[in-house]
Amino acid sequence: MRGLLGRYLHRREAWRAKIAKLRYLLFSTAFESAGRRGSIGSGVRFYGDLTIEFGNRVAIRDGCRFGGAGTLKVGDGTSINADCILTALERIEIGRDVMLAPWVYVLDVDHRYEDRNVPITKQGYEVSPVVIGDGVWIGTGAVITKGVTIGVGAIIGAGSVVTQDIPPYTIAAGIPARVIKERPLGDAAR
Repeated sequence: MRGLLGRYLHRREAWRAKIAKLRYLLFSTAFESAGRRGSIGSGVRFYGDLTIEFGNRVAIRDGCRFGGAGTLKVGDGTSINADCILTALERIEIGRDVMLAPWVYVLDVDHRYEDRNVPITKQGYEVSPVVIGDGVWIGTGAVITKGVTIGVGAIIGAGSVVTQDIPPYTIAAGIPARVIKERPLGDAAR
């Protein structure tokens, strides 16, 4: 019985992968540019007048939401996992080989709130681009706010709220996120 179930599950996943690649081909006709061999999971939605530039082998998992009127640029080999939300009124740039875990929220916009006499909904927005460097890993449920640059190879802990720049090859966590240590050098670098 186990062998039969295993074969069934393997076939089902193979079909899901083929459908995700076909979905990418269909969606990508509306993109500014789309690399080869990408995939888009089920339930992914694009809102607004977003300009999208995807590199090769970009994988978008089930339930992600993308919106805004700015530009979203995603580099080769990047994976955006299930239920992530990315909102770009100006620009969000994600490098190569980046991993966004499920439920990550990245936005380049925030509400203005300076005048107590005016409802926040009527005060407009502050917008500033977000840049995520190559090889970054962002943990589950992290929030990346407007104007932030995350350096190459950095790691952002699960549930963190990033409100300021994070240097390359560091590990940051917390609310607000703070650098807690540097990533160690690998054996090849020693």
